[in-house]
Amino acid sequence: MAEQETTDFKLGRLAAEQQFALWHDLVRPLFRVGLEDAEAAGSFRAEVKAAPVADALLTTCTARAQTFERDHGDVRSSGWDHVVIQHYVAGGFEGACGDRTVAVTAGDVNVLDLNRTLRTRAPDFSNLTLILPRDRLAIAGTHDLHGRALKGGDAIAAMIGSHLRSLSAHAGALTPREAGSALDALCLLLAGSDLREADPLVRAAASASAHERICAHIDRHLDDPDLTPAGIAAACRVSRATLYRLFGFEGGVMAYIAGRRLDRAFTALCRPEAERTSIAEVAYRSGFTSEAHFSRSFRSRFAMAPREARRRAREGLAPARVVAGLGPNDWIGTMRRLRETF
Repeated sequence: MAEQETTDFKLGRLAAEQQFALWHDLVRPLFRVGLEDAEAAGSFRAEVKAAPVADALLTTCTARAQTFERDHGDVRSSGWDHVVIQHYVAGGFEGACGDRTVAVTAGDVNVLDLNRTLRTRAPDFSNLTLILPRDRLAIAGTHDLHGRALKGGDAIAAMIGSHLRSLSAHAGALTPREAGSALDALCLLLAGSDLREADPLVRAAASASAHERICAHIDRHLDDPDLTPAGIAAACRVSRATLYRLFGFEGGVMAYIAGRRLDRAFTALCRPEAERTSIAEVAYRSGFTSEAHFSRSFRSRFAMAPREARRRAREGLAPARVVAGLGPNDWIGTMRRLRETF
């Protein structure tokens, strides 16, 4: 397959729960995805096309409702110094990008920074996503663009959306020089938009994110059974009222901690040596006192039982791991390997 050829990843032939499991694996280099409840796995659908565009990657995606999360651990492990430009053709999302509350609707163009955290919810949607090396977009080096959006009713957003749609339609036919020029044109449009009014990065750094600092503290102390709101507030020098406000979108700070412990349990179950550890032991190590409660919580977050996660790892279908230094084009190779499994 030629390097510039579009990769088409369709899941329609699989059962809905299998679709979500593979989708979870596929998008793991970018986000950890979840469902609002376990029953949603029974109706899940998704498909994506991906095409290299010079040193960037452009995807066209249609999927059912889900949640997206990227935390400090994801940022540290990914090795991706990229920004993401998205154009929502249908649907949108709402949530938190760093400290910024964001609501994106159909027609909007938004920017995400893969060096920052996010937690969002999206209804059924269709979008185009361009994963762009940071140094291609000069304004990303001087302004805080994470979570910023251009509204669909603005002429510049319509022009950028049209450019992305055209690029998606013709990416496979462009020479490397033409593809690079197309990206340069897009970056000029973005630099000339209202994004230039975003806060300078120096100002953003001066008001460093308390939320991100607290998340880092939680990650360092997940093994501590006494990890409580009071202890976190004291260690991070914030009031408990501030702590609860910062984690309101996550369902509260304890819900966030439970989710992070489940993520770690998922990773533990997928390790080759995990066969020697019972699921009950993994549950207890993850702070759960009941294996049944652990299994219910695990299924709700990942749309599969712990035993299913272990089986998939044994068969070589464990979530795609992100290796520092690999970029978006390496992700296409992962996508193709996953596609071969079904």
